[in-house]
Order: sequence, then C-alpha cells, then structure tokens
Amino acid sequence: MRVRSFEMRSTVTVNAPFESVWKALTDANRWPEWCRVCPSVSVAPQVWSPGEALSFKLRMAGIAVPFNVRLTDVESGRRVSWVSTKFTIKAGRTISLEPRDAGVTVTDHKRFSSPVIPVGVYYPQFLIRRMTESWLEDLKAEAERLAGGRWPASSREMDR
Repeated sequence: MRVRSFEMRSTVTVNAPFESVWKALTDANRWPEWCRVCPSVSVAPQVWSPGEALSFKLRMAGIAVPFNVRLTDVESGRRVSWVSTKFTIKAGRTISLEPRDAGVTVTDHKRFSSPVIPVGVYYPQFLIRRMTESWLEDLKAEAERLAGGRWPASSREMDR
C-alpha cells in the first residue's frame, strides 16, 4: 500500500537574541498565554531532552484537538523535534533556530504520513500552513517582547 504524505516548511525572522526565542519556545506552559492556536498545555517537560512527553491542544478549524508528542531530538538553543501518531498518521515537527546578524531565523518543518489514510483529508495543507504561520508570528512577538530593550545585542553577545 502506498504511503500518503506531505511536508511543509515555514520561516520567520525574529528580531531578538536566540536566548529569548529559545525561552519562548521551550516554556510550553506559557504557550496558551501568547499563542492563538494553542489553548492549553497539560504536560510540558521541565528539561527538554529526547524521550520527554509534551501534551497540548491546538485549535484546528475552531476545534481544540489534543496532541501527545514525544521529543526525539533536542539541541539546546538550536533545534527541537518531536513525533506523534493520531489515526495512523505519523506527524513529525522540527523547529530550528539559526542566529543571524539581525536576530534569529526560525524554521518550522513538518512531515505527515500514513500508510492508509489520505493525510490531506485529516490535515488539510492550507489549514496546517495557516496554523503554522500564526504560531510563528506569535512566537516572534513573544520572543521580541521577552528581549525588551536588550535588543539589538552588542556584537560580543551575538558572538557567543
């Protein structure tokens, strides 16, 4: 049987030091305070490392849908990946941070596949794209808020 799948990437440039972006990203308990598509988080790791669980709800077409994910890869300050399976659909997400002279480029890469279900029916690409872009816009706003008056950083801070 043919595997049905799709991938997408979205990016945003955040005008804040990567520490502020990483803090906003990994303080999952606070996501509902600043993220329009995440109404709740029920399990969040204290230390982000492979094998840790993360449970949250995402608003999909106005409905809060629960997701239970397992962290698979964490490079502190640089990247976090997780996977989940729902209705035979395997979903993987990697969020990467790349420091730039004028801030941080955040890339959100998603992969969806199923051996039996047409993935696009349960996860329409236009909806996933809209949710992802909203999440990235909100992450940008929160990281820039956290940076406050400390940005732009001195060149010495940026070289760390």
